[in-house]
Amino acid sequence: MKSRLRILHLEDSRTDAELVQETLAAEGIPCEAERVETRDRFLAAIEKGGFDIILSDHKLPSFDGTTALALAREKCPDVPFVVLSGTLGEELAIETLKSGATDYVLKQRLTRLAPSVRRALLEAEERAERRRAEEALRESNRRLERALAELRETQQQIVQQERLRALGEMASGVAHDFNNALAKILGFNELLLTSPEKTQRPRGRQTVLTDDEYCRAGRGQRGAPAA
Repeated sequence: MKSRLRILHLEDSRTDAELVQETLAAEGIPCEAERVETRDRFLAAIEKGGFDIILSDHKLPSFDGTTALALAREKCPDVPFVVLSGTLGEELAIETLKSGATDYVLKQRLTRLAPSVRRALLEAEERAERRRAEEALRESNRRLERALAELRETQQQIVQQERLRALGEMASGVAHDFNNALAKILGFNELLLTSPEKTQRPRGRQTVLTDDEYCRAGRGQRGAPAA
């Protein structure tokens, strides 16, 4: 608990408000209270913020605790709201709790006020801690999703690189085979141009080409007779 509690107190009786502060101080809860008693001042106070807890009377001359609770749930839902009233029937008390009030205390039983305030603040802190943990978990999940997305992208890049490498090797092999075939063709053409007699068979005998000549000419097995 903070060293000094900041309270927004919706109360039309100054005497009752002072009694509340004295009761809390006697129970070891020093506090600073801002007392308001109209809708406009209450709304201005919750919009300004900075309060640890709201204490509210149920009936006021120009305002009421039920409307104040609805405004508080809308504007500052994380701030505990304790109804503190001299007249609050059981049915109305239950309805108030269902509407979002943290607790209710009768003015005739102010001994319950300090324990109620402590419990309300503890529950608010637990809710805040739970929200922080949930947000941390969500942020952790977001980071994990980003990491997984980056990993998938890296894997895709690696696969693409492997495909390109395989295509490069295939293209290199095809080019090598093509060069070999082309070399044989060019060699045979050169032989035709420079020594055409070596590609022709004289009448009455067979000419056997050497391996080198045969490879250049692009013919069959060694020793095969020239046509």
